[in-house]
Amino acid sequence: MIFAHTHPAVGDPVQYTYRVVSGIHLHVIDIDLDDPHAFVAPAIADHGIGRTESFSSFISRLHPTAAINGTFFGKRSLRPVADIVIDGKLVHFGGMGTALAFTADGVDIIRLPKSRHVDWSEHISALAGGPLLVWDSFAKPMPGGEGFGDPAVFARAAPRTAVGVTSKNHLLLVTTVRGSSLRKLAEALKALGAAYAFNLDGGSSSGMYHKGRLVLRPKRNLTNILCVWVKPDPISERPRRAPRGLDWRTGHEPRPVLYFAAADLKISVKLPRRWEGRGSVSVTADKPLPDGWKVVVRLDDDPPTAIANSLPADLVVDLTDLPGEKHRLWIEILDDRNQQKGRTERIFRPGTTGIHAW
Repeated sequence: MIFAHTHPAVGDPVQYTYRVVSGIHLHVIDIDLDDPHAFVAPAIADHGIGRTESFSSFISRLHPTAAINGTFFGKRSLRPVADIVIDGKLVHFGGMGTALAFTADGVDIIRLPKSRHVDWSEHISALAGGPLLVWDSFAKPMPGGEGFGDPAVFARAAPRTAVGVTSKNHLLLVTTVRGSSLRKLAEALKALGAAYAFNLDGGSSSGMYHKGRLVLRPKRNLTNILCVWVKPDPISERPRRAPRGLDWRTGHEPRPVLYFAAADLKISVKLPRRWEGRGSVSVTADKPLPDGWKVVVRLDDDPPTAIANSLPADLVVDLTDLPGEKHRLWIEILDDRNQQKGRTERIFRPGTTGIHAW
């Protein structure tokens, strides 16, 4: 059962409520990820990894619309325990837990392989934590096997912070008002509608901010936080897809890559993970494209489906409703006279993984 003590403003993509869910008192910030102005990303302390900053200082420096504390960090080393990706770059490797990760068109919840680097190239931002609380709409806290060894994480009742994503593309930022077990917190996230959710740092680190109000002040300085901004201009014109639960521990591999040459350029192309939906073809080169040159993506013998005049480029290909069993994806480099300087191709079957070719 859910009791809401406050009423959010209609049309506001970032809303705060105080709720009682499954017997737990919660501060909840709900972000509508379908709103093109909403942008979510982690942030690290002002002087980098291994340093701390007060929660208030983070807020004053970054001016987010809302924020919560981030992932766990070592009390002595002050280094986060899990992966952090900012502006498409891995700024810290932790190699454990579960990650909240954003692409240009949606959000992924990713179970990470322990102590292994993974491919973050298609994600703009990511923050990992744990233990896992909800997976595919099943509440099943899993404190073991994710690399978390601190007994404080598994305490029966402790202040908690968690993130969740609903099937309707809402991001939930949650802090408990009082102590809670992981099991109770998992049940509460599921009751709030989370299809996926995981735990973040808690205890003295628990903190929440919303639109000028410090809802919960951490009792210590932090090394990282998770921020939400409402930007004046849309972040992307692309519609947001439904959230995905990806498990890199059981076969979710990096995107397939093709290589070819165009004059003295060395081109690399990252293909979609699966040949379905609106796929992304990411093209990079070791040098800038000469003036007037362009990269062209085509399906079969159809006219170009996407064109870019500079690299790197992330080109969208609509793979829905393709007739027939086999199709060909072409990637070409054309010069200023529209002459082909290099190309590569991949034959694929709709619905299969990006690695398959015949």
